[in-house]
Amino acid sequence: MSSAEWVDELDRLERELDVPENAIEPWHPPTTPMPAEFADRARALLLRQQDRIAEIRRQQDAIAHQLVTLRRVPDAGADASAYLDVVG
Repeated sequence: MSSAEWVDELDRLERELDVPENAIEPWHPPTTPMPAEFADRARALLLRQQDRIAEIRRQQDAIAHQLVTLRRVPDAGADASAYLDVVG
C-alpha cells in the first residue's frame, strides 16, 4: 500500500468506529509495512477499537443478565397478574 492507500484505510477504519452500522467491508491486512508516520494514528485507532470491544462486552454482559432475569419469570395465564422482583 502506498501512503495514500494507508490514509484511505485508516480513514475507513475510523469511520467504521464512528458509525458502526457502516462497517460492512472486511479488513484485509496490507501487504506492505505501514509507514512510520502513521504509527501514532494507528495506535490511537487501536485504543479506540479496544474501548469499543470493552463496551460491546459490557453490553453483552448486561443482556445476558437480563435474559437470566427474564427466564426466572414464571409463565402466567392471561388472566393472572405477574410480579417481578427486579431488586432481589
